[in-house]
Amino acid sequence: MAIKTLSQDLINQIAAGEVVERPASVVKELVENSLDAQSSKVVIEVRNGGIDLIKVTDNGCGMNKSDAEICLNQHTTSKIEEIDDLFNIDSLGFRGEALASISSVSDFSLITKRPDSVSGLEIKKKDNNFELNEVGAPDGTSVMVTDIFYNVPARKKYLKTPVTEFNHVVDLFLNYCLAYPAVEWQLIHNEKVVYHFPGAKREQRISDVLGNEVSSSLIPVDLELNSIKVKGYIGLPQIARHNRKLQYLFINNRPVNEFIVSRQIKQAYGMLLPKDLYPVYILDLKLDKSLVDVNVHPRKMEVRFSEPRLVYKTIYQVVSRALDEHDLDMEVKHNQAKRFIPVKKVIQEKGSNPMEKKLFSVNQKQLKNDQSKSQSTFKDSVRDFKIHEELLKKKTAPESFCQTEKSRFNEGLEKNKKEELPFVDEFTVMGQVEEAYIVVYTDNEIKIYDQHAGSERVEYEKIKKQWTLGSLASQKMLVPVNIELTPAEATSVINNKKVFRRLGFEIEEFGKNSFAVSSLPQILAKHDVKELVLGIVAESSRAVYEENKISEPLDKILKMMACKSAIKFGDILSWEQMRALITDLERLDNKYTCVHGRPTFIKFSYDELEKLFKRK
Repeated sequence: MAIKTLSQDLINQIAAGEVVERPASVVKELVENSLDAQSSKVVIEVRNGGIDLIKVTDNGCGMNKSDAEICLNQHTTSKIEEIDDLFNIDSLGFRGEALASISSVSDFSLITKRPDSVSGLEIKKKDNNFELNEVGAPDGTSVMVTDIFYNVPARKKYLKTPVTEFNHVVDLFLNYCLAYPAVEWQLIHNEKVVYHFPGAKREQRISDVLGNEVSSSLIPVDLELNSIKVKGYIGLPQIARHNRKLQYLFINNRPVNEFIVSRQIKQAYGMLLPKDLYPVYILDLKLDKSLVDVNVHPRKMEVRFSEPRLVYKTIYQVVSRALDEHDLDMEVKHNQAKRFIPVKKVIQEKGSNPMEKKLFSVNQKQLKNDQSKSQSTFKDSVRDFKIHEELLKKKTAPESFCQTEKSRFNEGLEKNKKEELPFVDEFTVMGQVEEAYIVVYTDNEIKIYDQHAGSERVEYEKIKKQWTLGSLASQKMLVPVNIELTPAEATSVINNKKVFRRLGFEIEEFGKNSFAVSSLPQILAKHDVKELVLGIVAESSRAVYEENKISEPLDKILKMMACKSAIKFGDILSWEQMRALITDLERLDNKYTCVHGRPTFIKFSYDELEKLFKRK
């Protein structure tokens, strides 16, 4: 096959495949051009998530006619001239391929005017048709992009829903709002103003973007180490989030994604944060431009350091020092050594008042009788423990597990009396190990159950079934709980009200970015309200609700709820609770793993045990 020279239009479309991934990519390139033009005001307007329209207007320096005539050509730029300039970049953009790429995959128009010009210039381009005309216009530049990927259907079909695409635009918008607080920003979606931030100081901008609760829980950072200046804020542990969305890093005023820096900051918090939560931070790193290569990513979202270890070490030290200076207790008390807890011991330890002691003493006799009747071989022994019904009323595990015992283990039994439940082989509970594992034996084998993993699988299947049938059981709160969210989180809650309602929440707006929660899912009624809402919001950046379908984000929410409602390590369970859990688990078709893929139990046949002990 002969080698051919590609057409310029095809070259532009190939370049667009690297630069223009989605509507947010277009917004990013146009916003960076506006900032490089020294704009003090930037207005972003999108329609249908940016799929139908993207318009970015600024009051920057604009372009003259000679610049406008060639600005849509590939690799035309005013920001670099020589190879050495690539390693000393002051501007956000520099390659000169954004406008060429964007205009090759959209219906494109641009209006620009310099302050010293009498009139402005309008450029229109679609396919290979190019027009340039003089028009009346304000100072600055306005770029309008419509019908993105109209000529590349293979790319257009990979765009997500308008909600998802708009969420990407919002994330990008807030990044630049925090990076450039002196600039006035406005975001309009479907002709409605979503955000409007006048120029302000960094502290005020953080409050505007992230809300008062977050801004009042930040620790200032301002330190220079190893010729690297780190300035900004890190969050107290109590405002940590379930995802990295409130982590903002700017390197020489450039918003970037740097996962190793994020990891170093998380490690600096040490045991102050559990592994499933991420610290909030807004940090600006200033270092020599020659030590940072910004030309390593097609969309300039990542950078490369010439001395990465030094940078990462500096970040870790600065954050650690800031945390230490604020006297945050980083010590964690170690739990006392746990032990194997047989059923009899659990019962003994739970008799704390005279009435309980009376009940437990009766049942201890029953246990002794049962044990005396079954002194046959270990392999064939099957004990039938009988525990008094009144024990079910006793609190033998934390409230998160014991609440409404009937609804937890017998939910729906009255409704499904005629439904035949799957048969479960007879088993005998021997007890708990380390308040974490349940040991049972049957005629053929010994099984060890992970109580959290097993409970998580049971709860997940229950929640999923309730969702499929309509909605999760809800419980009214005596007093509504008010929560304050960031503007972005508040928007997510409003956009997903239908999802929250089906999940058992009743949420109403209660002022700017505040909500009153009056009902919770019954299985999570004892949990922290804000933590639950934030956990759901963390998965709501993509389209959650799809009719008659459990989408991937929704499935993650259901799994999160199952994990929170499940029995935990450290929960001491009564014999009835252990037996009920194992029975519920064994009745499931998918009983072998928890929602995270960990095994719910392991088993050893008696033949395997004999081989392990070298008896065979």
